Amino acid sequence: MQLGTLSRAVGLDWHPNSDERLREIRDIRNRLTGHPARADKSNDPSSAILVYNAVTPSGFTGHVYYENRSQTINVEVVRMLADNEIHLITQMLAVEKRMDEEEQQFRSGQSVRPLASCFDNSFSYLLQRLWCDLGDEGCVGQAQTHARMIRDTMISLREALVKRGFQTTATSLYVDRIIAGLGLLEGIMGKASTNRDDQLKFDLIYAGRHRG
Repeated sequence: MQLGTLSRAVGLDWHPNSDERLREIRDIRNRLTGHPARADKSNDPSSAILVYNAVTPSGFTGHVYYENRSQTINVEVVRMLADNEIHLITQMLAVEKRMDEEEQQFRSGQSVRPLASCFDNSFSYLLQRLWCDLGDEGCVGQAQTHARMIRDTMISLREALVKRGFQTTATSLYVDRIIAGLGLLEGIMGKASTNRDDQLKFDLIYAGRHRG
């Protein structure tokens, strides 16, 4: 049962048979299937028939036959459905409460070491100073250093995402794009000589526009 699976997933020891009314409803359902059935391992097998002239818009009657006895069951469909729903909702609310508690614990644990801690106060400065005039040797040297530092930061972020279970296809793609972009910039900066086209490519990769 899906609700049973959900309960186990959040550590709740619950089964429909632990609820008296749910157990009764499931036993009736199983007994009235019309063929030999064992509703519970502790009970005797049975078979059943429906009383066709007792079928109404609101319910029906069934006879259940065991080896040495029989049982007549009157089923009020609306009431049974309502009881089934109410008792299942009660457990669903217990599951939801446990999920909320676990989420709060998770959030509290994560807030102690936020992912933002991967970025120090100088990160914005590093990004700004990553751009350089390729004709300025000193500026290029600084930008190369900044590119390495940014790469280290992104690798640290990726490792933190993996360690804390946040790694997804989307996050991997964005981090990989940033690292790939840094590689392109470093490739241009590492050239023995550069020209105007190189500067234009650098500008486009860095900010998507030409910096005048």
